Amino acid sequence: MQYELPLYRPPSEARSLIFQVTIGCSYNKCLFCGMYKGKRFRVRTFSEIEKDVKEMSQIYPYARRIFLADGDALTLETSYLLKILELMNKSFPYLERVSSYAGPTNLIHKTTQELRELKDARLELVYLGIETGNDDLLKKVKKGVSAAQMIEGCRKVVDAGIRLSTIILLGLGGIKGSRVHAKDSARVVNAIDPHYLACLTLMLGPLERTYEKIMGGDFKLVDKWQSLRELRWFVEDLELSDCLFGTQHASNYLPIRGHLPEDKDAILEVIDMALKTGGSRYLRSESDRGL
Repeated sequence: MQYELPLYRPPSEARSLIFQVTIGCSYNKCLFCGMYKGKRFRVRTFSEIEKDVKEMSQIYPYARRIFLADGDALTLETSYLLKILELMNKSFPYLERVSSYAGPTNLIHKTTQELRELKDARLELVYLGIETGNDDLLKKVKKGVSAAQMIEGCRKVVDAGIRLSTIILLGLGGIKGSRVHAKDSARVVNAIDPHYLACLTLMLGPLERTYEKIMGGDFKLVDKWQSLRELRWFVEDLELSDCLFGTQHASNYLPIRGHLPEDKDAILEVIDMALKTGGSRYLRSESDRGL
């Protein structure tokens, strides 16, 4: 099996078999994301996928987890995706779960019943970037949906019984928009009530000045202390029923892991301690971020 590179997958899918059922991202307009800008989107034919599945079923017959790449496999017609899942279930008798990235624009066109059918076919986990709950910011970064549409699409996943892993992108609104970004994001996350929630920090490298220019003349990126304050504003408003929360991603300054709601106070104490002491011993160095 040969991949069309670059290939991306969530950290938690490190031990999963990866099949590219699509190439690239069907939307591919998000201002902050360069993952698939070098790829032209296409849907792989069933014969291409079948060939890969047959090969991998002979090499890894005991595979238990499969991840569907590239950027948003849920853009596929439900009937086609069910056909792919049926093939994988037949080919890997020990298969426990299939997972995929999804974009909110994918979920607008899926019904809850369609998602339930995918769940019955072992699509157990979906990863989605909320990024922000602020409508103005969603529009500026060209996410393609409003906050209300984001909630609607994500709730379909949850209501279908599929586990949902979501991301908020710290720093997306810059210094001026930091607090409203945090507060609106918490409001949207609360309405969705995902099973998993992670915060990443915006990292643009040499594209920082370009991003600032596109976002407007008064836009300035946050520094590490402003990022921590934004994280504090976000977490203090979270009211979730059963969610694993983390900031362990290498883009973040302060790695935290906990379960909400019971660990909320402890998480806030860790953030407050880092802010109060100003001590670098609590934080990742710049050289260790993004590895």
